[in-house]
Amino acid sequence: FLNRGQNVPYEDVFYVNKEISIEGGKKILVETAFQYTNDIQAREISFANNIHTPDGGMHLTGFRTTLTRTLNDYARKNEYIKKEEEGFTGDDVREGLTVVVSVKLPDPQFEGQTKAKLGTPDARTAVETVVGEALQSYLDKSPDIAKVIIAKVILAAKARIAAKAARET
Repeated sequence: FLNRGQNVPYEDVFYVNKEISIEGGKKILVETAFQYTNDIQAREISFANNIHTPDGGMHLTGFRTTLTRTLNDYARKNEYIKKEEEGFTGDDVREGLTVVVSVKLPDPQFEGQTKAKLGTPDARTAVETVVGEALQSYLDKSPDIAKVIIAKVILAAKARIAAKAARET
């Protein structure tokens, strides 16, 4: 829905909805959907217990971390980048990304009165675990889509390196 009217390199949308148990027997429901567009701008929308968190928080940090790690691991494993080469940065993997991250958890801790940012550390762990496993499986089962995503990220990384070289010159 968010990418309606956007130029997308593939039609499929990554989606995961899974409940995970954490310390103390608490359960956290993680629901995430994302798709890349050919835009350079990233759109990240996050929710905690159906409350919009415009400043993100631990759940969005967990998503960003696991996305970067998983795409780097996949690219190295499938020899898109060599072991000695610099990996992708968070900005590289988020270029053109549209993502919605939602968590439902007991006793959320928000930063500030406006509940603009989630501060619960367990949310980060839950999102990293759920999205990491699901994304790895998704990339392995959909090599054509994985190839498109990795090519887009490699292009973003090359642009970042070229811009850095131009600034230094």
